[in-house]
Amino acid sequence: MRKDVNPIHSLLDRRVVERNIRKGIVTREEYQKFLDSLGDAAANAETMRARLGEDDEPVAAAALDDDSDDEDDEDDDDAEDDDDDAG
Repeated sequence: MRKDVNPIHSLLDRRVVERNIRKGIVTREEYQKFLDSLGDAAANAETMRARLGEDDEPVAAAALDDDSDDEDDEDDDDAEDDDDDAG
């Protein structure tokens, strides 16, 4: 076990705490006391900015959906070419 982790914190980890409460390993009151003892870390937060491509313009969701229609567009182009050949 890592030396920097308190064993009780492992029991109260949010990923397993509900199971540990059901099994009676910890009580809901112990969990609430643990949550109340945690400090507010909001001051440690940093704002992040992500770039999606060459420019800083956000990509619209509709633009992402257009990719799925490309296959249909190719079929339409083929149909137009067939009409040109017939006439």
